[in-house]
Amino acid sequence: MASFRILTHPEHGTRAVKIGWSWPAFFFGLFWALYKRMWLLAASLFGFIVLSSVFIPATQGGQLISNILFLGLNLTISLKGNLWYASLLETQGYQEQAQVSARNPDDALAVYANSQKASAADIRDHEQGGARSQDQDPWGDQRDERETERERKDGRGDRVERDEKDERDDDDNGDGGSSGKGGRNATGTFIG
Repeated sequence: MASFRILTHPEHGTRAVKIGWSWPAFFFGLFWALYKRMWLLAASLFGFIVLSSVFIPATQGGQLISNILFLGLNLTISLKGNLWYASLLETQGYQEQAQVSARNPDDALAVYANSQKASAADIRDHEQGGARSQDQDPWGDQRDERETERERKDGRGDRVERDEKDERDDDDNGDGGSSGKGGRNATGTFIG
């Protein structure tokens, strides 16, 4: 797994930038810089390409020198490109919030978002004295209050409560609710 820097901006959201080597920067240096909107790097690369084609002779020795220079340049961009990109984002107002391990940037953002939700839930639980919220049952299922209200308005609320009561009654029989008055099979679907 790779490590990512998580950078946030109040208006532009959150971005994940890989720490270390960048394969896209190695293979597509100039185009990678343009895609990342690193205009100064892109202009420098373009200038290097133009200058090397003008000043390095088109002989076999010149071709070898040119290839070695481009390899060195691509290695440098690959090693430092993500760091330069993170620095560019910081100059645009992004702030580094965390570093996470993930397979790709999307997973890194998901890990960060989940850690933020967990942190918020921990803070909320601590403020409430560790008590569970009233709308959450011990198994972690939550009923949306709007959904419950909608069921009451549609007249389905009584049926839902009766079905839940029938399930509890069937489970009390000791047979797991698979037969009896409930008319349900083992999967809990209505047979009729």
